[in-house]
Amino acid sequence: MDSDSASKKLLVLGVHLKSEAYPNTLYRLNDMISSGLFEIEEINVPMWTHGTQNQHGLSRLTRNLWKAMSSHIAVLSRYMTRKHAPRVYIPYPSVFVLFMLSFLPRTKQRTHIVADVFISLYDTIVLDRHLLKAEGLMARLLKWMEKRAYSFADKLVVDTPQNQQFLSTLFGLPKSKFIAIPLSTDETNFVHRPYAPSVSLACKVLFIGTLVPLHGIGVILEAIRLLSAEPHIQFKLIGDGQDAHLIEAWQNKHGIKIEWERKWQSSSQLAEEIAGADICLGIFGAGDKTQRVCPFKIYAYASMGRPIITGHTNWLVDAIGNLPEEAIASVAVADAAALAAKIKHLASAPKQRSELAENGNTYYQERLTNQSALTLLAACILEAKPSA
Repeated sequence: MDSDSASKKLLVLGVHLKSEAYPNTLYRLNDMISSGLFEIEEINVPMWTHGTQNQHGLSRLTRNLWKAMSSHIAVLSRYMTRKHAPRVYIPYPSVFVLFMLSFLPRTKQRTHIVADVFISLYDTIVLDRHLLKAEGLMARLLKWMEKRAYSFADKLVVDTPQNQQFLSTLFGLPKSKFIAIPLSTDETNFVHRPYAPSVSLACKVLFIGTLVPLHGIGVILEAIRLLSAEPHIQFKLIGDGQDAHLIEAWQNKHGIKIEWERKWQSSSQLAEEIAGADICLGIFGAGDKTQRVCPFKIYAYASMGRPIITGHTNWLVDAIGNLPEEAIASVAVADAAALAAKIKHLASAPKQRSELAENGNTYYQERLTNQSALTLLAACILEAKPSA
């Protein structure tokens, strides 16, 4: 086989779903295919489908569990019966695929494997959402399983240096096993649109999110209450999720009218909402996870060039702390009064909003584009020579 041809061969292996619901997977694979950097073969049996996600209750749980088991078994069977693959990339969700591969005979373990971690199951289920007690048997079993899975890979892709350090410490694995690569996002819809401050008195403030705890929706709601006497500052919330009940309870308690689009929107719809906003809100939760992440919404806001306010987190300090110009405005996490004050200030400072919009987009173009992610990922996959 020609050595140059062999160096480009890549097997994409997994149970991933390529859809807008999982943009990092969708756009990362699209970029890898269109780049021409690799000759890609794919073994993929999605563990999720649009049909299973639309069901609810026991029916959804039963079908999803069965689909997950059968998908992993099918992927492993196909992998076992094919010729040796010198390089393998496993998109998110990769943990159970890696776990099963770790039990294969040594003859199948001469492969350079790069896997996308994105979200740790143990961190999400046990540490962030407290669905299992850390000292319980199920939690300890989950942690052991995840550590074994991650130990098997050559490189594990995470989205921030903070998550790189955190997962290295959590699972007792070398930091060098992890690599921080920006997320891949929808750059077709979320494209730069020059920001022009509204000529009217209204300042439109937008929040988009799945309402998980790290978003700090309670902080945002309290800031809205503190600004209720400022009718020119108009808020819109888009999204649904774990903490949606906080919005419902807040509305019932305070009787403050707020525009809340609960039904999730397509990327094109979200892009129109962002384009019409004067200020876009990031994350403000008090938990440890807030300190480590750069959520998709920040990518979308910055790529479109809109002013951003988010929590003053470890990620933010590391990402933009040394920039000559402020690219993203920040306030202390879990501080509604500080958030309200920052919103009020920017609402009356159109020039500063314009500067934030421009600087945020410049930061995106220099650090967070899909091309930046592809360059880092390709180098990571190609760092080992193909085995014979």
